[in-house]
Amino acid sequence: MNKFLKVKWHVPPAVIHVLVWLCIYLIPMFFILSTGENVWKIRYWTSAPFFVFVLAFYANYSFLIPKFLFKKRIAIFTIANLIIFLFFHFLLDFWREHAIEVGILKTLGPEPPYYIRLFKLFGSMLFVTGVAVSIRSTAMWFHSKDAVQKLELENLHSELSFLKMQISPHFLFNTLNNILALIDENKELAKESVQQLSKLLRSIIYDSEVDSVPIKQEAEFLTNYSNLMRLRYGPELKFNLETDLNEPEAPIAPLLLIPMLENVFKHGIGSLAEDSSINIKITSKNGKIIFESENTYFPKTHQDKSGSGIGITNMQKRLDLLYEKRHSYDCKIAGGKYITKLELKYDSH
Repeated sequence: MNKFLKVKWHVPPAVIHVLVWLCIYLIPMFFILSTGENVWKIRYWTSAPFFVFVLAFYANYSFLIPKFLFKKRIAIFTIANLIIFLFFHFLLDFWREHAIEVGILKTLGPEPPYYIRLFKLFGSMLFVTGVAVSIRSTAMWFHSKDAVQKLELENLHSELSFLKMQISPHFLFNTLNNILALIDENKELAKESVQQLSKLLRSIIYDSEVDSVPIKQEAEFLTNYSNLMRLRYGPELKFNLETDLNEPEAPIAPLLLIPMLENVFKHGIGSLAEDSSINIKITSKNGKIIFESENTYFPKTHQDKSGSGIGITNMQKRLDLLYEKRHSYDCKIAGGKYITKLELKYDSH
């Protein structure tokens, strides 16, 4: 039953138009006080004006309004409507002669004077034209609004694609810097680092093509990256990465957390690894993903080339685009420790 209610029904515009005109044609019959054959005589007499107004409506709605009025060719639009008015005026005069011949007008009472009939026809045509302009303008407004929203969405996707493209080079740049430092110190570790890097690059190639990945997959990637980074510093580095994934399938944008982990290694390790400590915890529960880190803080100098600093800026832009009003990010220095916390909300159902 719920699936049935969620189905989006699409009614063709032509069907809506037919139903609306049918209602307009039939509803007046229920408000006519006359009874018997007079009801049908009145409906028969008013059928010609009704179809004339329908034709006038669509002449404006489909052609004159978009071709002339919206292009500010007001004079042509006005002349065209005057021609339509005159044409329909003579057409209705023929219909009036026919109604007199078949005796319909005799049963409907005396006719109003000619100038009153002409004024009523002009007022009705003006009203129909106004309705056509209003409906067409509203339709164009909605169309323009949809076009603007589509353009904004395309721009959003383009910006996200650009940010994703920045991730791989930035990640690769930082990792290669670490491998370069290992080459002179320990060639065997450098080789192992290259092998670890190749595995991570495979993940980047495939993960960056999708909109989201399970948090367990993102946590595994962060663990592999941490193992690669730790090869450089050895067992002296006090490092701990804890995961508490009550909801391991919780979706997260791919490679969203890697800049925070890069930042931890960039600023959390001093010249002596034994003086450095890094503690990271990743949790997912109750519709939230939380990344928390606490590490020793060693500010980098301008001469340090371990990173360009675009990683966190990149991440914050992605957060604003993908998790607007559904995330909080906080970082601070307290007691010689650099503490960060990122909280993301997702739909757990």
